[in-house]
Amino acid sequence: MWIVQSFVEVLFYFIVDVIGYTVARLILPVVSFGRIRVAAYNCDEGEFGWLGGRRDGFGRLELGAGVASGTGLVICALYLAAVLWFVG
Repeated sequence: MWIVQSFVEVLFYFIVDVIGYTVARLILPVVSFGRIRVAAYNCDEGEFGWLGGRRDGFGRLELGAGVASGTGLVICALYLAAVLWFVG
């Protein structure tokens, strides 16, 4: 049973960390016209505020990896909902 649990855990982390982070890293700068960007994945989360963001030297909002992953998953869910709305 631990094999199935480990597989589900790895799949969950793949979806959240890889897909969510990548979607946020690609979509957020485009949608915000460069005013929001995503920090590098290995950046220290302690450097960000309690909402997961900080300002960089140019005044842009920079999101941490955890917040960006969640934001990317929300973007994916909204895209899926829109596709299902127009298809169905």
